[in-house]
Amino acid sequence: MQMPSTRRIRQVLAVVIVTTSVALVAAILFRQFRSTPPETASKPISPEIDMSISRLNFSEMRGNDKLWDLTAERADYDKETGTAKLAGVKTEIFGGKAGGLIITSETGSYLEEQHLVTMQKNVRAVTRKGMTFTTEQLEYRSVPGLVVSNHPVKVVDGRLTLTAQGMEMSLHDEKARFRGSVEAVVEGIHGKN
Repeated sequence: MQMPSTRRIRQVLAVVIVTTSVALVAAILFRQFRSTPPETASKPISPEIDMSISRLNFSEMRGNDKLWDLTAERADYDKETGTAKLAGVKTEIFGGKAGGLIITSETGSYLEEQHLVTMQKNVRAVTRKGMTFTTEQLEYRSVPGLVVSNHPVKVVDGRLTLTAQGMEMSLHDEKARFRGSVEAVVEGIHGKN
Protein backbone atom coordinates (compact mmCIF):
# COMPACT_ATOMS: atom_id res chain seq x y z
CA MET A 1 0.00 0.00 0.00
CA GLN A 2 1.23 3.39 -0.94
CA MET A 3 1.22 6.35 1.53
CA PRO A 4 -0.75 9.41 0.36
CA SER A 5 1.40 12.34 -0.48
CA THR A 6 1.61 15.28 1.93
CA ARG A 7 0.19 17.47 -0.78
CA ARG A 8 -2.91 15.28 -0.99
CA ILE A 9 -3.29 15.39 2.83
CA ARG A 10 -3.09 19.19 2.81
CA GLN A 11 -5.81 19.39 0.13
CA VAL A 12 -8.14 17.15 2.14
CA LEU A 13 -7.52 19.18 5.34
CA ALA A 14 -8.20 22.45 3.46
CA VAL A 15 -11.50 21.07 2.14
CA VAL A 16 -12.52 19.92 5.66
CA ILE A 17 -11.64 23.34 7.20
CA VAL A 18 -13.52 25.30 4.51
CA THR A 19 -16.57 23.00 4.74
CA THR A 20 -16.65 23.30 8.56
CA SER A 21 -16.34 27.11 8.39
CA VAL A 22 -19.18 27.40 5.85
CA ALA A 23 -21.39 25.09 7.97
CA LEU A 24 -20.67 27.15 11.11
CA VAL A 25 -21.50 30.47 9.39
CA ALA A 26 -24.70 28.96 7.93
CA ALA A 27 -25.77 27.70 11.38
CA ILE A 28 -25.21 31.14 12.95
CA LEU A 29 -27.16 32.91 10.18
CA PHE A 30 -29.99 30.37 10.37
CA ARG A 31 -30.27 30.89 14.14
CA GLN A 32 -30.32 34.71 13.77
CA PHE A 33 -33.20 34.62 11.29
CA ARG A 34 -35.23 32.12 13.33
CA SER A 35 -34.95 33.93 16.67
CA THR A 36 -37.99 35.98 17.72
CA PRO A 37 -37.67 39.74 17.97
CA PRO A 38 -37.46 41.17 21.52
CA GLU A 39 -40.80 41.77 23.17
CA THR A 40 -41.94 45.38 22.99
CA ALA A 41 -43.84 47.28 25.66
CA SER A 42 -47.62 47.02 25.35
CA LYS A 43 -48.06 50.77 25.23
CA PRO A 44 -45.45 53.13 23.77
CA ILE A 45 -44.16 55.62 26.30
CA SER A 46 -43.87 59.22 25.24
CA PRO A 47 -40.38 60.80 25.51
CA GLU A 48 -41.53 63.30 28.17
CA ILE A 49 -42.57 60.48 30.53
CA ASP A 50 -39.83 59.75 33.06
CA MET A 51 -41.56 56.90 34.86
CA SER A 52 -44.59 54.72 34.15
CA ILE A 53 -46.25 52.67 36.91
CA SER A 54 -48.89 50.01 36.33
CA ARG A 55 -50.45 50.36 39.83
CA LEU A 56 -50.07 53.53 41.91
CA ASN A 57 -50.92 54.01 45.59
CA PHE A 58 -50.16 57.43 47.03
CA SER A 59 -51.09 58.90 50.41
CA GLU A 60 -50.69 62.37 51.87
CA MET A 61 -50.12 62.51 55.62
CA ARG A 62 -50.16 65.34 58.16
CA GLY A 63 -48.37 64.16 61.28
CA ASN A 64 -49.85 60.73 62.01
CA ASP A 65 -53.14 61.51 60.24
CA LYS A 66 -53.78 60.28 56.71
CA LEU A 67 -55.43 63.09 54.70
CA TRP A 68 -56.17 61.21 51.50
CA ASP A 69 -55.27 58.22 49.33
CA LEU A 70 -54.85 58.20 45.57
CA THR A 71 -55.01 54.92 43.66
CA ALA A 72 -54.60 54.56 39.90
CA GLU A 73 -54.37 51.55 37.59
CA ARG A 74 -51.71 53.39 35.56
CA ALA A 75 -49.62 56.50 36.16
CA ASP A 76 -47.20 58.24 33.77
CA TYR A 77 -44.98 60.71 35.62
CA ASP A 78 -43.21 63.69 34.05
CA LYS A 79 -40.46 64.79 36.46
CA GLU A 80 -39.91 68.16 34.76
CA THR A 81 -43.49 69.36 35.25
CA GLY A 82 -44.18 67.27 38.38
CA THR A 83 -47.34 65.91 36.73
CA ALA A 84 -48.66 62.37 36.85
CA LYS A 85 -51.25 61.40 34.22
CA LEU A 86 -53.58 58.79 35.65
CA ALA A 87 -56.00 56.10 34.43
CA GLY A 88 -58.56 54.19 36.51
CA VAL A 89 -58.46 56.73 39.35
CA LYS A 90 -59.84 56.50 42.90
CA THR A 91 -59.34 59.21 45.51
CA GLU A 92 -60.40 58.61 49.11
CA ILE A 93 -60.47 61.70 51.32
CA PHE A 94 -60.60 61.24 55.08
CA GLY A 95 -62.07 63.45 57.79
CA GLY A 96 -64.05 66.65 57.51
CA LYS A 97 -67.65 67.19 58.54
CA ALA A 98 -68.80 64.84 55.79
CA GLY A 99 -66.71 62.06 57.35
CA GLY A 100 -64.86 61.48 54.11
CA LEU A 101 -65.42 61.22 50.40
CA ILE A 102 -64.62 58.64 47.71
CA ILE A 103 -64.21 59.90 44.14
CA THR A 104 -63.71 57.67 41.09
CA SER A 105 -63.04 58.52 37.44
CA GLU A 106 -61.69 57.01 34.22
CA THR A 107 -58.74 59.41 33.88
CA GLY A 108 -57.09 62.22 35.79
CA SER A 109 -53.87 63.90 36.78
CA TYR A 110 -51.95 64.90 39.89
CA LEU A 111 -49.88 68.08 40.09
CA GLU A 112 -47.34 67.43 42.79
CA GLU A 113 -46.36 71.05 43.56
CA GLN A 114 -49.96 72.28 43.91
CA HIS A 115 -51.31 69.13 45.62
CA LEU A 116 -54.03 69.18 42.97
CA VAL A 117 -55.88 66.06 41.80
CA THR A 118 -57.95 66.54 38.64
CA MET A 119 -60.38 63.76 37.78
CA GLN A 120 -62.04 63.42 34.37
CA LYS A 121 -64.55 61.25 32.50
CA ASN A 122 -67.42 59.69 34.42
CA VAL A 123 -66.51 61.29 37.73
CA ARG A 124 -68.58 59.97 40.64
CA ALA A 125 -68.20 61.09 44.24
CA VAL A 126 -69.90 59.61 47.30
CA THR A 127 -69.73 61.05 50.82
CA ARG A 128 -69.79 58.81 53.90
CA LYS A 129 -73.29 60.16 54.58
CA GLY A 130 -74.50 58.93 51.18
CA MET A 131 -74.65 62.14 49.11
CA THR A 132 -73.50 61.47 45.53
CA PHE A 133 -72.54 63.81 42.75
CA THR A 134 -71.55 63.12 39.17
CA THR A 135 -69.80 65.29 36.61
CA GLU A 136 -67.25 65.09 33.78
CA GLN A 137 -64.44 66.92 35.59
CA LEU A 138 -63.64 67.56 39.23
CA GLU A 139 -60.66 68.99 41.09
CA TYR A 140 -59.61 68.08 44.60
CA ARG A 141 -57.43 70.77 46.18
CA SER A 142 -56.03 69.11 49.29
CA VAL A 143 -54.44 72.16 50.93
CA PRO A 144 -57.66 74.17 51.41
CA GLY A 145 -59.76 70.97 51.37
CA LEU A 146 -61.96 71.91 48.40
CA VAL A 147 -63.75 69.92 45.73
CA VAL A 148 -64.42 72.08 42.66
CA SER A 149 -66.15 71.43 39.34
CA ASN A 150 -66.55 73.94 36.52
CA HIS A 151 -68.66 71.47 34.56
CA PRO A 152 -72.35 70.53 34.91
CA VAL A 153 -72.89 68.58 38.08
CA LYS A 154 -75.73 66.45 39.39
CA VAL A 155 -76.13 66.00 43.16
CA VAL A 156 -78.37 63.41 44.79
CA ASP A 157 -78.89 63.52 48.56
CA GLY A 158 -81.80 61.58 49.92
CA ARG A 159 -84.97 63.05 48.42
CA LEU A 160 -83.07 65.96 46.80
CA THR A 161 -81.79 65.87 43.21
CA LEU A 162 -80.00 69.03 42.10
CA THR A 163 -78.29 70.03 38.85
CA ALA A 164 -76.02 73.05 38.37
CA GLN A 165 -73.39 74.41 35.98
CA GLY A 166 -70.63 73.98 38.54
CA MET A 167 -69.95 73.65 42.25
CA GLU A 168 -67.45 74.21 45.02
CA MET A 169 -67.62 72.25 48.25
CA SER A 170 -65.56 72.73 51.39
CA LEU A 171 -64.83 69.36 52.96
CA HIS A 172 -64.19 70.89 56.40
CA ASP A 173 -67.73 72.18 56.91
CA GLU A 174 -69.50 70.36 54.03
CA LYS A 175 -70.84 73.64 52.60
CA ALA A 176 -71.44 73.67 48.86
CA ARG A 177 -71.88 76.59 46.48
CA PHE A 178 -73.46 75.94 43.12
CA ARG A 179 -72.80 78.02 40.00
CA GLY A 180 -74.99 78.99 37.06
CA SER A 181 -78.55 77.87 36.65
CA VAL A 182 -79.59 75.55 39.47
CA GLU A 183 -82.54 73.17 39.29
CA ALA A 184 -83.58 71.27 42.37
CA VAL A 185 -86.17 68.57 42.70
CA VAL A 186 -87.31 67.34 46.10
CA GLU A 187 -89.41 64.23 46.11
CA GLY A 188 -92.89 65.50 45.33
CA ILE A 189 -91.78 69.20 45.17
CA HIS A 190 -90.26 71.00 42.12
CA GLY A 191 -88.44 74.34 42.31
CA LYS A 192 -86.06 76.50 40.29
CA ASN A 193 -83.55 79.22 41.29
